[in-house]
Amino acid sequence: MSKTANKISILGLSSDLGANQAGARMGPDAIRVAGLHRKLRQLGYQVRDKGNVCPSMREYGRDGASNYLAEIVALNEQVMKYVTEAFDEGATPLVLGGDHSLAIGSTAASAARYGNLGVVWIDTHADMNNPQSSVTKNIHGMPLSTLLHDGYQELIGLVQNKLDPKKIVLIGLRDLDKTERILLAKSGVNYFTMRDVDEIGIQGVLEILTTKIFKEVAHLHVSFDLDVMDPIYAPGVSTPINGGLNTREAHLLLEMLHETKKIRACDFVELNPMKDMEGKSAVLMVNLIASLFGSTII
Repeated sequence: MSKTANKISILGLSSDLGANQAGARMGPDAIRVAGLHRKLRQLGYQVRDKGNVCPSMREYGRDGASNYLAEIVALNEQVMKYVTEAFDEGATPLVLGGDHSLAIGSTAASAARYGNLGVVWIDTHADMNNPQSSVTKNIHGMPLSTLLHDGYQELIGLVQNKLDPKKIVLIGLRDLDKTERILLAKSGVNYFTMRDVDEIGIQGVLEILTTKIFKEVAHLHVSFDLDVMDPIYAPGVSTPINGGLNTREAHLLLEMLHETKKIRACDFVELNPMKDMEGKSAVLMVNLIASLFGSTII
């Protein structure tokens, strides 16, 4: 991403159908209210907001066994169309969540457009469950496995180009299901747990990314789940887990990713305003997005 490609196209996905709790559907508008457009325009970008994709409300009391599979397939089809249109317009797609299941469509669209694509998945969870391994069957815990062609066939059918696991990096892991650990180990995906971050620092993580894992990669898709943050900084998430990234680590990570000039699309997901405190997490999300788009201290 560079200032020569200075158009940003925003889409909100007002859906929490893939999640374990309601609330993330309000995330896109909370991010906007917290000053997203102003921040991006201050950085010199032309911003076009295409509004929200709004599915039907959750049906409380509904049997959760299907976990809204048909609805999530339809939503991801719309996300894919939006991301593709943004690419055609010469803009960088910015998808606001909503729960992380939307990243199936956004990342699949990036992979369909760009060969030699790397994916940076910044999340406290691996999102590597499949329908057999998942206890809850919540699809926001399955997007990365789906992108590797392991999951519901209806969703796999959207992924035209299966991702190369060697070109995927998970950063910030600290909460994995037992079976999911096995799936991750077998997948070939690169990962850095919070212990790795503690031991080598964010700068050390980025050095490995840029000099080894992504050395030959030409394009990057970034998918950022707010629950990677320690809840002391971002309480507004559905699944808070202590021991996450602090604000400086997260900003440095995103600033350094911007400096690669390889970002082609991004997702920022899982803000749940129902869990937030006076908009603290929404403001943080705006500032994190700004860091990925080039905001620096000086």
